[in-house]
Amino acid sequence: MAYSSESTCSLEEIALLTRASTFPELTDLRSLTAETIRETAEREGVDFATAWLYDRVKRAPQHAQFIARIDQLQSTAFEKNARRDAIIAVVPAAFYRENPNSGADGKLVCEEAVRLELRCELVPLSSTGTLEQNSKIILDWLAKHRGEKIIVVSLCKGGADVKFALCSKDAFEHFTGVLAWVNICGTLSGSPVVEWLLATKPRAFVAWLYCKCRGRNLAFLRELAPSLQSPLSAPLSLPPFVQMINVIGFPLRQHLTNRFMRLCHQRVSRQGPNDGGVLLAEVCHLPGVIYPIWGADHYLRPEARARQIIAAVLKYLTEDNQETHGSTDEIPASGRIARMPWV
Repeated sequence: MAYSSESTCSLEEIALLTRASTFPELTDLRSLTAETIRETAEREGVDFATAWLYDRVKRAPQHAQFIARIDQLQSTAFEKNARRDAIIAVVPAAFYRENPNSGADGKLVCEEAVRLELRCELVPLSSTGTLEQNSKIILDWLAKHRGEKIIVVSLCKGGADVKFALCSKDAFEHFTGVLAWVNICGTLSGSPVVEWLLATKPRAFVAWLYCKCRGRNLAFLRELAPSLQSPLSAPLSLPPFVQMINVIGFPLRQHLTNRFMRLCHQRVSRQGPNDGGVLLAEVCHLPGVIYPIWGADHYLRPEARARQIIAAVLKYLTEDNQETHGSTDEIPASGRIARMPWV
């Protein structure tokens, strides 16, 4: 079955996806680890490994039904009896105030929510706040909306802030009203791009200067460098009453139109398939369900396709007749705690 995100594929992409679908090795998504994915990328090329992982995600029983439903909802009208009392809480990415045109501010999500006549609010994070600072803002926001139904939608670094908030004392109590968490390309375990940026003094200086010129501190960026000592190295602990939906881009290098994003993808490709910001091996082992978007980068560009999918996910979450959240075959998350492949 061809998914909506594949409808404009070139002949070369179709050939790549076809080869990936018939690749005999490791047909079960559960059997894939960061190491096996990286080895396949080294042997077959990162573009092939991206197509191969994408194919395994969309075939996985724990995701296939959800993917099919989202595809269906992209071409259907919003139900009249849909739940409209929930608040869509948008948790923005880093630098969302300085670079709103990047999509970091979640404007696209807000616009689709308003179009569907849903309430929507931006959680006012510090644009370059540390995990501790921003998690407190999230918890305070949730406390102010206690008793209301909430759908959290986080973007990029906002996902890391949500994860850190879930690790805080009494986090489950604060999240009581949260029906679902939509994680859009979140850096839940940090970003290898940050690791690369801070690996040498010249690159670290450029990153420092960029922040300095905007009156910002580099501390938040250091927290996003993956390591066993990182504050994001702890496993994700998700309340059993919160449904998790992961919307993730699966781009080839040719899909990336932004020069900096192409550079990031190239550097991170040494570790395996990525979206220009995070390793795809990580996100494929999070709890919940995944909607993979073929050809989309870390900021879900191209925008038109992202709009359709975000709208469909919001429809899915606000339908009164929605089926049970998640699946009994969900990717391993014993006690709703997901560990990354290398842990």
